[in-house]
This record gives sequence, structure tokens and C-alpha cells, in this order.
Amino acid sequence: MKRITKMILALTVLFMSNNMMAQETVSVRKAEGEKKQSELTVEERAQKRTDQMKKELSLDSSQETKIYSINLAHIAEMDKLRAEQKALKEKVKAERENTRTKIKAVLTPDQIVIFDQKAEEHKKKQEERRTQHHD
Repeated sequence: MKRITKMILALTVLFMSNNMMAQETVSVRKAEGEKKQSELTVEERAQKRTDQMKKELSLDSSQETKIYSINLAHIAEMDKLRAEQKALKEKVKAERENTRTKIKAVLTPDQIVIFDQKAEEHKKKQEERRTQHHD
């Protein structure tokens, strides 16, 4: 469980850093009508990132080649981790629903009403926390 938590934490940090870089280019991309990041191949994304670094850091051709390889490996690994994270999220959701079903099977109808109300309250609090973090 600690390994999964560490992996999720690492992914969160990486997503945040990628999002900060992406925010700068979103408005430019929209204005120029470029493809969305998700529509690009792994190689195209690696090249795009490398080109940006070349421009900002004045890379020589040797550095550019090495950094392209690094970016390519990183983007491929991140795609793999995102897929794993999505699968894990779906498993967690299924497990949660399975547990709720088992609990409801033990409760009386009145208790189920209270249980559902509490679950809805919890869900609303979680949504409030998410919107506060995004503001």
C-alpha cells in the first residue's frame, strides 16, 4: 500500500509540473489551432518538448539528441503510469461499490437511508474540497 501511495504522490507531482508547463502553451496552441497534446504521438510530444528546451536553453545538437531520448523515455513512461493509475482508480471504485453493497445487505431499510445520506454528505464535502483546491 505504501508503494501505491508513493507512486500516486510521485505521479501527482509530475502531473503538477507538467500542468504548469502546459498552461503557458495552451493559449498559444488554441490561437494557432495546433493539435491537443493528447492527439500527438509520443515522438511528437518528445520533439515538441525538446524543441522548446532547445530554444529556451540554447542546446547544441549533441545535447538536443540526448535530451530528445530522455524526453521520449519520460513521456512513454508517463503514458504507461497514467494508464496504470486509471486502471487502479477503476479498481478502487469497484471495490468501494462492492463494499457498499455488502454493507447495505446487512443494514435495515432505515439504516440504509441514513447510510446513503451520510455517503452523499461525504461526497459533497469532497467536491467542495476539490473546488477549493482548484481556485
